[in-house]
Amino acid sequence: MQYSELFKKLITHFEKNLPFVLYSMPNTNTIHGVFQNTLTPIIAENPFEDSFVLAPFNAAEQLFQISIPASVVVRCDEIPKVSINESIAAIEERQEDKIAHLRLVKSAIQKIKTGSAQKIVVSRKKELPLQEFNVQKLCDSLFSQHTTAFRYIWYHPETHIWCGATPEVLIETKDSNFSTMALAGTQQLHGKSIIFWEKKEKNEQQWVVDAIVDNLLDKTTALTVSKTQTHIAGNLAHLKTDIRGVLQTNKYALKNVIDALHPTPAVCGTPKKRAQVFILENEGYNREFYAGFLGVSNTTKNETNLFVNLRCVKIEASKATLYAGGGITIDSDPEDEWEETHNKLQTMAKVLQPLL
Repeated sequence: MQYSELFKKLITHFEKNLPFVLYSMPNTNTIHGVFQNTLTPIIAENPFEDSFVLAPFNAAEQLFQISIPASVVVRCDEIPKVSINESIAAIEERQEDKIAHLRLVKSAIQKIKTGSAQKIVVSRKKELPLQEFNVQKLCDSLFSQHTTAFRYIWYHPETHIWCGATPEVLIETKDSNFSTMALAGTQQLHGKSIIFWEKKEKNEQQWVVDAIVDNLLDKTTALTVSKTQTHIAGNLAHLKTDIRGVLQTNKYALKNVIDALHPTPAVCGTPKKRAQVFILENEGYNREFYAGFLGVSNTTKNETNLFVNLRCVKIEASKATLYAGGGITIDSDPEDEWEETHNKLQTMAKVLQPLL
């Protein structure tokens, strides 16, 4: 299908308030479309059977799916190309937002000093007014940028529009084999400057790796852990470690692994339960699907590709809400953490630039 035809189908669904999702896998030039045929919301009983899933950060909240058997599925091997004026995309920050985030970071550091957690990931949101919402401009901008990331535009009448370009895999499976990753540490790239990782960032990465491995030991077999490498995602660099293994032989094996992984230490902290309690009690807003997960599960092909929902935006009417966070440890500097969230917000601001 040509891109122009794909977009016409998207417009028709959008005008009828029918659920749909467009997505592109990392390092590919193909856009997949899943267009649900019915207005009736499909609530997942088993979300990992032939569906595209959008799951919230808080597992106690509702998970949504677009059923593949109840949808028209298409593909387009054409990626649009647009140029971005980066000066227009720059985000202006408010002093009161900075003060609030610095206070939150300092509170997390104090919590860590008590010994109840090693790492807590705290985040903030940024609301931007849209001069004009145009779904075609959004599609053109999103799919022409961040080609190494998983890109998507999701619409459901109960969730509004979510879109993003995430670098982080939650889990990928093929038959009984699976892979996941530990992704932590962030620094902005400046031309061809040499990337140097501080002790704080290396420690944070190792805690993420250790937590994932500990959570998976009794739910998988044949676990292997790669060496840690630098991973480039847009204008940001991260530390990345690949973890692979084999699923157990029971019908709940995939769900058990997902439950063990989500939310990951990279978006929540360690220990997971204590970090999550701090987040829910102190961040002051509902993350909704930010730092949740999303992706497609295909039982016909016996494979699953789920990603952590980072670098994402919620669009409702003429307002866009951007999200960004960072891992706080005992060595964190609040000013640096504020700057890190600012840099992360710029990633999706560039995507929204044609609408600002």
